[in-house]
Amino acid sequence: MNRNKSYIVGIAGGSASGKTTFVAELIKILAQNVGIKVEVVGMDKYFYRGQNGGPSFTSPSTGETLPDNNVPGSADNARLVADLDLKSTAEDSPDILIVEGLMTLHIEDIRQRCDLRIFIDLDADLRALRRMLRDIKGGRGSADPEFISTYYRECARVGHANYVEPSRVHADLILRGDSDFSRTAAIVAQAISNRRNLS
Repeated sequence: MNRNKSYIVGIAGGSASGKTTFVAELIKILAQNVGIKVEVVGMDKYFYRGQNGGPSFTSPSTGETLPDNNVPGSADNARLVADLDLKSTAEDSPDILIVEGLMTLHIEDIRQRCDLRIFIDLDADLRALRRMLRDIKGGRGSADPEFISTYYRECARVGHANYVEPSRVHADLILRGDSDFSRTAAIVAQAISNRRNLS
């Protein structure tokens, strides 16, 4: 076994549950340990987003065909896994490698590589509201409230129920998405430190 292999932390949860915010807080706390190198691999950057090979669905209400970013095949998982293996075993591999995304705990090849598995949980109505407010600000496709709500109802909510929510059974830790992340991230950082020292 490569003694320099990264300690891999997988973080999953529904859309707008707080994954990215939690990761930012966790990195901030881990960075306080001088000499610890942390890197994040976000599943979002592997999304096909309508490119060749990516899944789509037809909206029941509009008849429009749209990219489906809420199923296991919505991202190039094989490329993600290959990048994980490369990054985690490289000569200059980070001490801690964080994988964050909707399907982190659902995709078996990703899940099996995680030394610590975390699920960020948040009530559906709060996630929907957060998503609406986030997307209206732009930067994630359409900022039209009607489009955002329709896509959430017909695609994101379905994918969450079918794949994301059931994947919580694989989590070592389940955290509230509306908790004080400065506290929970500190606890997780300590757990990572303890487990790394035991491995």
